[in-house]
Amino acid sequence: MLTEQQKKYLIAIYILGRNGGSVRTTDIAKYLHVAKASTIKMEKKLTDEELIIKEPYRPITLTRKGINEANMLFTTSIIIQDFFISKVGLSAEKAGEAAMLLCAELDEQTLDKIAEFVLTQK
Repeated sequence: MLTEQQKKYLIAIYILGRNGGSVRTTDIAKYLHVAKASTIKMEKKLTDEELIIKEPYRPITLTRKGINEANMLFTTSIIIQDFFISKVGLSAEKAGEAAMLLCAELDEQTLDKIAEFVLTQK
């Protein structure tokens, strides 16, 4: 099971590399508002989990396993974000941040239940 921080980084890599593109360490650090050193440490953990491929001085790419994990998190995040915007009245930026935090913090079963509920509220 991924930690909250691993999920945040995985979602960030997925978003920044949208069409399967590679992502630079500095872009991830900037996106998450963290130090580059923190990002480098997390890259090692995600590499050990076989979620990303990171070679020295090269950009990061998601593995198939990483894409599957990130896609699940991202899809749920978008469903929740849309709910926060349309039903709760949050700005797109605040809704995106809140949805990402929820997806990073909660377990898969809980997220599935929330997404199911949100989809029935349309």
